[in-house]
Amino acid sequence: MLKTRIISAIIGITLILLIIYAGGLYWQGLVLLLALVGYYEYLHMIKGEIGFPLVAAGYLLLLAVLLPDYLGAWFYPVVLAALLLLIIRAVFGYPRIKTADVALVFMGAFFLGFMLNFALRLGDLEQGSLAVLLAFLLTWASDTGGYFGGRFWGKNKLAPLLSPNKTREGALGCIVLTVITAVVFFIITDMETASGAYLVLLGILASIMAQLGDLFISSIKRNFKVKDTGWIIPGHGGVLDRFDSFLLVVPLVYYFWMIFIV
Repeated sequence: MLKTRIISAIIGITLILLIIYAGGLYWQGLVLLLALVGYYEYLHMIKGEIGFPLVAAGYLLLLAVLLPDYLGAWFYPVVLAALLLLIIRAVFGYPRIKTADVALVFMGAFFLGFMLNFALRLGDLEQGSLAVLLAFLLTWASDTGGYFGGRFWGKNKLAPLLSPNKTREGALGCIVLTVITAVVFFIITDMETASGAYLVLLGILASIMAQLGDLFISSIKRNFKVKDTGWIIPGHGGVLDRFDSFLLVVPLVYYFWMIFIV
């Protein structure tokens, strides 16, 4: 199992780095793929009496929120159509279709579409490849710091009901390594920012966001009693299992870049 995880991680990271370097349509294609597969995993997790009309409405809303710039003047009509489909299904599907299921379909589509839209915006910046790379490096640093911090020093549980293996010591490890990564990144790239203190703040906030993203997806998995969101990544589970932290880190990096870099 460990060997499979390592091989998958090496292949996955290599592919991501190549796509980041290529940028443009390659990066946009990856984000679109993550959104579509991630939403599929999400719908599979909630296991409600959804049916095709709700699924179609959910995907329509997902794509509208993910790609508003591409829709232009069609953005509001498409969102309105998706919401009307959800409402009609809730009304005429009652009582077989529960209102909670409709709300879950809406929440998942909006959450994934909205967060991953920042990934597209990040890639469209003048130094988009570096910005996207920073978002991934901070995410990976937080995950790695948490793993080793918890493994060697972990004693006190952080959120035992959501993720029993996470500890406060691991959370501190997340923050420390993420701060170091932020500082080292800007030293190596020789990019100017307003102050080194802002890099420390970026690292702290990125780690907090990464952990929140992880715990949020964990809460959904716990609620629906599933171990992994999917199976597409051997040894790691699904897209949401691997990109949960990234979803909340990417908007933070986007606004940091817009304020202090652009």
